[in-house]
Order: sequence, then C-alpha cells, then structure tokens
Amino acid sequence: MFKWFDKQKKSLQKIQNKPREEYSLKRFVDAQERTYESALTEVRNGRKLTHWIWYIFPQLKGLGTSDNSTYYGIEDLEEAKAYLQHPILGARLREITTTFLNLQGVNAKDVFGDLDAMKVHSCMTLFCEVEEDNLFQKVLERYFNGCKDINTLRLLGILNTTALLGAVAGDMIGSFYETYHKKNLNFNLFTPFSKFTDDTVMTVANADWLLTNDSLLGIMQDYGNRYPSAGYGKMFRSWLRSENPQPYNSFGNGSAMRVSPVGWAFDTLEETLQKAKESAEITHNHPEGIKGAQATAACIFLAQTGKSKEEIKNYIEMSFGYNLSRTCDEIRPTYQFDATCQGSVPESIIAFLESTDFENAVRLAVSLGGDADTMGAITGGIAEAFYGGVPEPIKEEVIKRLPVEFVEVMQNFYKKFVKKEVEQ
Repeated sequence: MFKWFDKQKKSLQKIQNKPREEYSLKRFVDAQERTYESALTEVRNGRKLTHWIWYIFPQLKGLGTSDNSTYYGIEDLEEAKAYLQHPILGARLREITTTFLNLQGVNAKDVFGDLDAMKVHSCMTLFCEVEEDNLFQKVLERYFNGCKDINTLRLLGILNTTALLGAVAGDMIGSFYETYHKKNLNFNLFTPFSKFTDDTVMTVANADWLLTNDSLLGIMQDYGNRYPSAGYGKMFRSWLRSENPQPYNSFGNGSAMRVSPVGWAFDTLEETLQKAKESAEITHNHPEGIKGAQATAACIFLAQTGKSKEEIKNYIEMSFGYNLSRTCDEIRPTYQFDATCQGSVPESIIAFLESTDFENAVRLAVSLGGDADTMGAITGGIAEAFYGGVPEPIKEEVIKRLPVEFVEVMQNFYKKFVKKEVEQ
C-alpha cells in the first residue's frame, strides 16, 4: 500500500504543472478502473477499508491540501455537471451513493470514519447542486441532518452574496416547534429536524413573481408542485393540483407568511398594499386573509423605510384594527395553535415590537406556542427589515438547508430591490 502511495505521489508531481485542459475526467476513469468494484463492496458491507475516497466521492478543489485532493478535486459546477453526465462516472457515483443511502442501522462515520465522512458530505453537497433527481439531497437528509457542507458552499460562492432571508429563517427556526411547542425563549434555534416548509416555498415564489412579472398563479403552482412535501394545507394542496385554480375564501395565515418580498419591492405604501392584496387574493380572498397579508407587508415597508416601532404600531392598529397593546408574556399562557390571520398575525407583529434584535424577535414569536413556522416567518420578515438583515450565523444555517435555486432567487431579489434601499 505504501509503495502505491509513493508511486502515486511521483505521478502527481509530474503532472501538477500541466494546464487544466490536459486534465480530464479520464483521471477518474483510470483511477476507478482498479478500485471501484472493491469500493462498492466495502460500502455495501458498511465499512470502508481501503483508500479510494478522492476519486470515488470527489469533492470541490480547494477543500483539501494533499496531492490527491488537488489532483482529483472538481474544479467547479460545470465539471461536476460533466462528471454526473459521464456515462461511466455518473452511473457509478449514483450506484455507490444509492448503496450508501440504502444501508440500515449505520451513520456516515460508521461507514467512512470521521475524515472521509466529511469528504462524502462535501461530495454530496457539490453534486446536489447539479443533480436532477434528489439522490444526493436524500443522502444529506439521512446522514447529515439535511445540511449542506458550509465550506463547499463558500467555495462555490453561494454564501458570498446577501439574500433576503428573514421570513425563510423564521420559518426554518419555527418548523420543529410547530409540533413540539415551546412556551419560553430557551430553545435551540436549529435542530437536526429544522427545515424549510411551505412558508419558504411560497415566499420564494412571491419573490420570483416580483422579479419576473410573470403570472403569480403559474409561479406558485410551479413551485408548489416541484416541492410537494413542504407541508401545505388541504385546501392549498387541492389548489396546487387544480387545472383551473380559484381562490377559496380563506383567511388562513398562508397569505401573510409568503408576502414579505412585497414589503421591499415598491416605492410607496399604497403600491405595497395593492400588491399584498394581489399576492393574497389569488387564494386567500377573504377580507381577513387580505388584511393579514397587507398588515405584514406594511410593517416591512415601514420598517425598511426607517419608521420607528411606535409609528409602525400606530399605523397597523389604526389601519387594520389589530390590538397590538398586549405583551408576549400576557399572550403566552393561554395562546394556542391558530392558523388564521386574525389569530396569528397580530401576535407575530407584537413579537417584533417587543424584540431587541432579529434572533430575539423570532424567539419571541416561536415561544408563544402557536403556528411556530408561520409566525416565525411573519416576524422574521419584519425583523429583518427593521434590524437591517439576518445575523450571519443564522443565515449560514439557513442556506445549508435550502435548494440552491431558492438561494439564487432571494439573492437576485436582494440585488434588485433591497440593496438600493440599504444604499440610500
């Protein structure tokens, strides 16, 4: 074994100064020729015993410093896509990944050891960005708590651009506590089960609508049907599947959970209220459903244009009739799950008004013990506008759990609508 490594090192030294075009996917084909079958057998048996990780589960170049990591490092997403489309390499990666996914009663470290489990994590993250069938995402969900490798995301540049993520963060933080209610502020922001829900899917859909000016109905149906397991309500699921979808007079808080991008996209409060109405009434055309969306969007508009909490409170109370003079401590003891706008939007706004920063705002919303993901989304969207963004540690945890297309939409939305407000 040591002789093989010496030979391999000399070979790598000879070619390390060659231009990139002389490298090709053939380097993987050649390396796998002698080891793939044994690697597959080892994974099938649940324990890696020999040395092949670099070219069986390749990761992005720059994550390691060894000769093998450099030589077998994938240059970028284009090379990753070419690898996955290669008739031999792509088929083998899917085969061995599926074998790993189907193992029972083990974790990644059991199979690969600590160091190589990290490499598999980064490999799955890389190919998750170019896959079409969710195989690599399934591995991330089963073995890595649904989280992508943060260092891979950094190298890909996915973490380098600011994105509008307040509502998404609130949704994700609240997702676990919608079932396991909390009645205090002492809880972990993120758990292994924290994930995006329908609140995030439809928030991204609304951002896409404002970016493209395409049909909101078509965009929402497209996103909803491509992410069918995000936790939609019964009526909304039927709406997604309908060939001729119609509003269904709902006053549920789904209209408020998805509206946060509207609060950033327009120059006047009047335009904001009109677009919030359009966003809501495509499904939630009950007056309370429209009111919940408008109140949420108005809070965000007022917050991002520099209004004080007192000014925001007074406007919402006068315009929408919500009682915002309660406190979270007064609400919490008797408050229960309530998925209506009138039963959750005022409480979500109160959590923002009482807060000291973004994290505290979301904690307060979740601590009420209600519809935690939606209330987190409503409060998070407002808090992001008022406090000037989402803290970096929270943002990183959120992005690790999101499809790359969601991140890209929210980054593009930020560039077009939010950055100009920040710069003014």
